[in-house]
Amino acid sequence: MSYVAVLFCFFALAAHSFGQARTGTIGGRVTDPDGEAVPLALVQATNSATGALYKTTSAADGSFTLARLPVGTYDITIPPIGFTFPQYQQKGVSVQAAHTVRVEIHLPWGGNLGTPGDDFTYIQRTTPPAGRAPRTHDGHPDLTGVWLGNAPDRDRAALLPWAETITNERIKNGGVGRPGDSCLPVEISLVSPLIYRVIQTPAIIAILWEGGTTPNFVQIFTDGRRHSGNSFPTWMGESIGRWEGDTLVVDTTGFNDRSWIGLYPHTEMLHVVQRYRRPDAGHIEKEVTIEDPGTFTKPWKIRQTWDLVPGEEVHEYICNENERDAPHLKGK
Repeated sequence: MSYVAVLFCFFALAAHSFGQARTGTIGGRVTDPDGEAVPLALVQATNSATGALYKTTSAADGSFTLARLPVGTYDITIPPIGFTFPQYQQKGVSVQAAHTVRVEIHLPWGGNLGTPGDDFTYIQRTTPPAGRAPRTHDGHPDLTGVWLGNAPDRDRAALLPWAETITNERIKNGGVGRPGDSCLPVEISLVSPLIYRVIQTPAIIAILWEGGTTPNFVQIFTDGRRHSGNSFPTWMGESIGRWEGDTLVVDTTGFNDRSWIGLYPHTEMLHVVQRYRRPDAGHIEKEVTIEDPGTFTKPWKIRQTWDLVPGEEVHEYICNENERDAPHLKGK
């Protein structure tokens, strides 16, 4: 071997060793309250100093590894998983050079208290397909498919005094009186962890979903029209779509004031802008901006990821208006 080649190998090895000396690893296992493995959980580590985000998913046995992390302190999070597990967070995990710190993550039960089969969003979780996002003939990302919405990440809204009073009352009484209790629309921003089907054409995009209350569909017009300005407000509003690069921007106005946003009220000034991106074949990234100067002091956002679920289907869901029991079922 020549002298130059020897030097090259030496410096390459030194650089590799130097890189290892300045990075470490976080590893561990994700389990439920019964000690069973939780597969496909999105484990995220955020560097406290730089804000850099590193992520992986847990394996079939619940194990995960985040390797080659720069030395520093990290906050570990797992977003909510359907109705089964709420968001998990652990702060201040210290990563040292050339060491592995083990983090055992025990997720508590969420709203369904671990009832078997009570959360189709968890039971049906599969690994989304990899690869590039397909495109339509006109060059836009093709959002067509059946998708499973993960539990959303919501900003805390800043409310005007009247809206805060109503919201506090709804919290106190366990949310009695939701429109959905009487089979009226509740899913105005499409961020529930449900199954959604997207049907995309050049002039219109339709979204159907299962598990919510009527009407269980929206139409997004992408044929260049503007908002009609119709003075008759509706539950779901009027949605006009446009493409900004690879992002579908859906602008919705014309809501009535009878629906709820979570537990928040709103007025007919409500303006919702949804942004859909398909960064790869298996995911849609969704961001919803909610603005209503009659209710909130400033706009706020909801973020959600949809996973492609090939082979799944949106099934019929029937809810008859004037259902009598639900309004009398009080939460604690």
